[in-house]
Amino acid sequence: MRYTAIAALSVFTLALTGCGGGSDDVAVNAKQNITIQFAAQANGADVKCGAVNRINNLGASSQTAQLQDLRFYIADIKLINSQGQLKTVSLNKNNYQNYGVALLDFEDATGACENNATGTAGTNTAVVGEVEAGTYTGIQFLLGVPDTGVDSTGKTIALSHSDVMTAQAPLDIMSMGWSWQLGRRFVKIELQPDGQVTDTETSSKSPTWFLHLGATDCVDAPDTPALYSCSKPNLNTISLNSFNPSTQKVALDLTALFANTDIAVNKKTTMGCMSETNDTDCPEIFNAMGIDLATGKKSTTHTQTMFKVINK
Repeated sequence: MRYTAIAALSVFTLALTGCGGGSDDVAVNAKQNITIQFAAQANGADVKCGAVNRINNLGASSQTAQLQDLRFYIADIKLINSQGQLKTVSLNKNNYQNYGVALLDFEDATGACENNATGTAGTNTAVVGEVEAGTYTGIQFLLGVPDTGVDSTGKTIALSHSDVMTAQAPLDIMSMGWSWQLGRRFVKIELQPDGQVTDTETSSKSPTWFLHLGATDCVDAPDTPALYSCSKPNLNTISLNSFNPSTQKVALDLTALFANTDIAVNKKTTMGCMSETNDTDCPEIFNAMGIDLATGKKSTTHTQTMFKVINK
């Protein structure tokens, strides 16, 4: 499946070859506006806030649950052309995009998302920017927030561990800050099973199962632009093939993400999975994200199943 971006050129013209028809060659400075749409799905259907939009058959014990929150950051977005080359998508600056980082926000502050008290009515389900004109067959992006980025003056600045109180959007959202690790929550997915969540040690019940992904084992590094150094970065580069931006979306698949995790149960540590290496609720989820829980690096034994390509 191929997507040919056609740019209107003012100074440069398309370079076409005469051997066998068309060519992917374009003038070096030709650019094309691009919109990459995202979705959040379970069981092949879009996930939404609200009691009427309950998610069925979720997790290892086939729970019915409401969505309480679903937001995640991505960065370093690239399209893969027909020659296998990576072409960077330059993001437009807006309330959801800056410094090459984008926030995808699927909660709308209704239903259980309203009860969450940290949700917002606004949503964002696409990234917009500019890419070199060409024929594209895939996409690659970083799941999470990089340690550093470059501001408008060319200065290297902290991103993941920047001050949420003074940071520019989309890194200025308090509920995406992570106070105990002093960084950002890269992924924030919160679910309310109908039967609540039972703690295996105390038998007590809580309404919400939490998935918060972020860097861990972080220490001060005040003399570096990043400000902190984290031995477990918990970042992963996602690559998806056969992606056509004009006809397809990138979907976060909750069914695949929670397939081997029981969201009706919490085992020992903090409720749900908070990216702690000793949290027995985390291993299967980290496998689905393609991250090695022990090292915080890309897994060498599990390929991510969290994201997939779907038709619009």
